[in-house]
Amino acid sequence: MIYLLFVLSLLLGIYSSKNILAGFYGLIKFFELSFLAFYIYQNLKTLNRTIIFYCFSASLIFESLLSFLQYINQGSIGSLFYFLGERAYSFQTPGIANALINGQLVLRPYATFSHPNVLAGFLVITMLFLFIFLPKGSSAKIFLIFTLSLGTLSLFLSLSRVSILAWFICLSFLFCFSVYKKYKKGKSNIKKSIFAASALIVLSLLFIFQNSLLIQRFLSTSLSDESVVQREDLFRQAISMFEKNPVFGVGLNGFYDNLNPFSEKIFLIQPVHNIFMLTLSQLGIVGFLFLLGMLILGLVRAIDIKSKKRKYLICLFFSVCFLGMFDHYFLTLQQGQLLLTIFFAVILSDKTLGQSVKIKIWRK
Repeated sequence: MIYLLFVLSLLLGIYSSKNILAGFYGLIKFFELSFLAFYIYQNLKTLNRTIIFYCFSASLIFESLLSFLQYINQGSIGSLFYFLGERAYSFQTPGIANALINGQLVLRPYATFSHPNVLAGFLVITMLFLFIFLPKGSSAKIFLIFTLSLGTLSLFLSLSRVSILAWFICLSFLFCFSVYKKYKKGKSNIKKSIFAASALIVLSLLFIFQNSLLIQRFLSTSLSDESVVQREDLFRQAISMFEKNPVFGVGLNGFYDNLNPFSEKIFLIQPVHNIFMLTLSQLGIVGFLFLLGMLILGLVRAIDIKSKKRKYLICLFFSVCFLGMFDHYFLTLQQGQLLLTIFFAVILSDKTLGQSVKIKIWRK
């Protein structure tokens, strides 16, 4: 019933929007993603967790290795990778994402995504999915460590500050949660504790070490940066759209048609870099309450679930919300929409997180 009322509100918003065709296209995409979420939700118990785990691992390894090659080459690789989704870019490409490190421009890797920040968000969410769908067996755990190592290195090379911070917070939370559970049960594992503590120390040193790319990337952040000024301007325009259309918003996919790209003397045609403000401006208070309700329900499920996966579901919920506060790709790009759809389907499901099969990657 709530779903039907929400669809009705979308139709009313589209009817009063400036671009009805764009709104109906967005509605078709919404039905498509809703069907996918419903399918995953209904069949999560019967899905093979081992297959899901290795599918996510394969995609993460591919994207990580491609990002390594792009970073070394300081540009796209081309050839077969172009047909697999890599965009062609170099230093001369207008509007390409780069970072100024110690007075030198560093080209950030894209892999097969439209922006390094999208790549970084994919890496964070996918690595958390690996924890959730991890099958039984020591071979899978060894493979998990290998995959997470590649993903983390690729995340660092993306130089995406928000995603790196989100991943660091998740690792810290998982470490503290593990120590707390062991202390509560009266158990102690010195080797694992030392390994986890060492990993956190290494990550901390990457931020502290003066000549590292990461610390320079974080220290170079300024409120006067062009990207910050642009985001502030988009945020103000999103608020203005909401104030003019508070109930149903400017319509699904209607942000661009109501955007003033020459505001603040900056030519910019982008959505507001915040999924909550984007929802509020396009769908009004009705759509915003629907999104908020879904997130609250997901948080309750993540906290109440009686499973060892609970801590990973909480990290997943935090990462989606945290990343969504600083970017828009969860709602505007196909890859982000799919990640958000799988996130809602998994976190809202009260079924067992799939079947697992104990397999070995190699034989002795």
